[in-house]
Amino acid sequence: MLKTVLFLLVVLGISCTPVSREKNLPFTFTATERMDQLPVYVSPPAPNLYNSTPNFAVGWGIDSPIGSVVIDGEVWVLFNLGNQYGTTVKVARFKGANFEQTVRQSDGVIHVDRSGISTHFLGGMWYDDSSGMLYAPLHCEYDRGISPPAGWSRKKTRLAVSSDKGETWRLVGDIVTSHLPEEGDWLKYSGAFFEAGPGDIDLYVDVRGGYFYIFSSNAYAPKNGRMNYYLWYNEAARCAISDKMAPGKWFKYCNGEWKEPGLGGKASRVMMDTFGIYGRIIYSDYLKKYLRIGLCLGANDKRFTESGLADGSIYISTCDDLSKQQWSPKAKLFDDPKNHKMGITVTDGAAIDPFVCGRTLRIYNYWLYDLPSRAVDVEFAPGETAVADFPPYGSYSFEPLPESGDPLVNRRTRITGCAGSEHRYSGEWSAEQNPDSYQKQLRCSSTAGSSVEFSFHGTEIYWRAIADKDGGQADVFIDGRLEETVDCYYQEPLPLQFAFIRKGLDAKKQHTIKIVVRAERNLRASGAVIRHMAFEHAAESYRASAGFSSVMGKNHWFYQQWNDGQATDLLFHDFAAVTELDAGGRKQEKRIFLNVWGEEATCRIGADWQASGLCATARTWISPRQGKIRIEGAAQTGSAPGAASEISLLHNRQEIWRSRLVNADTPAAHDLTILVEKGDAIRFIAQAAVSRDSGKIFWDPVITFIE
Repeated sequence: MLKTVLFLLVVLGISCTPVSREKNLPFTFTATERMDQLPVYVSPPAPNLYNSTPNFAVGWGIDSPIGSVVIDGEVWVLFNLGNQYGTTVKVARFKGANFEQTVRQSDGVIHVDRSGISTHFLGGMWYDDSSGMLYAPLHCEYDRGISPPAGWSRKKTRLAVSSDKGETWRLVGDIVTSHLPEEGDWLKYSGAFFEAGPGDIDLYVDVRGGYFYIFSSNAYAPKNGRMNYYLWYNEAARCAISDKMAPGKWFKYCNGEWKEPGLGGKASRVMMDTFGIYGRIIYSDYLKKYLRIGLCLGANDKRFTESGLADGSIYISTCDDLSKQQWSPKAKLFDDPKNHKMGITVTDGAAIDPFVCGRTLRIYNYWLYDLPSRAVDVEFAPGETAVADFPPYGSYSFEPLPESGDPLVNRRTRITGCAGSEHRYSGEWSAEQNPDSYQKQLRCSSTAGSSVEFSFHGTEIYWRAIADKDGGQADVFIDGRLEETVDCYYQEPLPLQFAFIRKGLDAKKQHTIKIVVRAERNLRASGAVIRHMAFEHAAESYRASAGFSSVMGKNHWFYQQWNDGQATDLLFHDFAAVTELDAGGRKQEKRIFLNVWGEEATCRIGADWQASGLCATARTWISPRQGKIRIEGAAQTGSAPGAASEISLLHNRQEIWRSRLVNADTPAAHDLTILVEKGDAIRFIAQAAVSRDSGKIFWDPVITFIE
């Protein structure tokens, strides 16, 4: 089966980006699809071909890419057999003239010291001709008991070596890990998310530059909930080839430098415009460029969630120098929006070299046994190819993540939703409920001239608006000056994008951003709707839920019981063990996710709630400096009517606000401004008015320095 497509010009439309943004890649290409007579390891004929685990959920055996390496002029293909989570992991070995013509060899084996931690041979390998040693970075899943409730398990990269061409392996140790890598550390991360870790890797050996590069697919995963694929991203680490991949010799790319340690360091995102790429890198001698080829990182795996990009086409991005990580915008290499095959292996046109090609190359695209696999033969030619016009900014959670090394992910901002009183509307706007929006609310308008304004102090301003098929265009003004025309059209909804960012504003002045709906719209758009969600502006701001973690005092938040004017620190609890009877009357042990400070009998504090028991609760913020602060928030009881609760604010020991909560329909709001000294305490006190148990009081206050 053959299908050939000539790509001379590809235009997908503009999304949340300046209208004038146009870029081209300096080449054209043909892409020819083959689906017949592919090697068995990328086109398994039946379930469990290489899987010794009965009824394994992913069918064929492993839902991961396959790597190859050239040893003594022959191509070797190695990958896991059976249970990759055990202490004895088998490795299938094939060798032959090229990737498509191999013969199976005796199986290899690696022994690891603990079951439940995976050993995935998926990222590629390197053979040292001088020593006869084979090196394989391994994708490792660990701390797997956290998911569920967590949206993902933890991930890291380990190193294994073999002196007999993969027949026996020795595990060397960790080489690239997350910032907080120990088991149990996931709840030390601030807020609702944690770093899954640098796994799902691909290895590139850059002989020209003298480095190994590992590109990982990392993510910020929810501590409690399903994974949101929009929050996947690429990061990179490198090691000098002379250091032979040794632990401690890897360094992460972070904001233009390679100084952060691979073990526990921070990284910034590596972007190919809006999203990264889950795939492989190969260098083309013909184009004189490094090519990253694969699916958009963010394309959803429907086995786990519907949240993420629907388009599973194969894309290409280019780079001139891997040390700088300056990747071009992506162009669509093979158009197949309904593709669900995540696995990508790339070789030269002869199906031999995985790292260098000429004018031609081969792409193998595969996944589970029930998804038809394919090869795509690519030939480059002179010319130009228009890039796919993705938005200029990636997907970012609504709360900054201070543990990240990326300046957008760890931004210091105050966010205000579209329903806030500081948003000033003119013209025709309608309210819309949307589960993917901040506070689940939007304000929508398709009427030309309608506007929304917001005034703020700070050097940065961010506008959040959802792009979609019927998205319109809007002019963005700052302090009366037109900054950009933003187009919010895209072929599918993008709920976590920034539509507009401006930095470098005068910190001493008050600024006003104004969004004005335009009559014009993208020719592909089915409407002209602007879906305004929120503004964020640079500020030293502390939201209780965004700073919540299992570490007492982190982000200046403390979790205490309050009894007769005395504060006592609480203890943190991640899970509780409970015993239940099943339908047959047998006892079953279960773990219940808590993520809470304190105990039910005494008092408890969660990310955005407090509940008193024998004692009142005190969520306490300690000021890091002298200044003027604004204390915003609204408290609301989750209890039935009649279960009254008392809530109050203390500045050190002086009460500055008090209210009574009677039912869930009547919240109590506060918005105070006070002066503080370094070390001053702001306490948010909650207790039942009559009985000891207040039930949950939902209260997520925000403290912002305004001077």
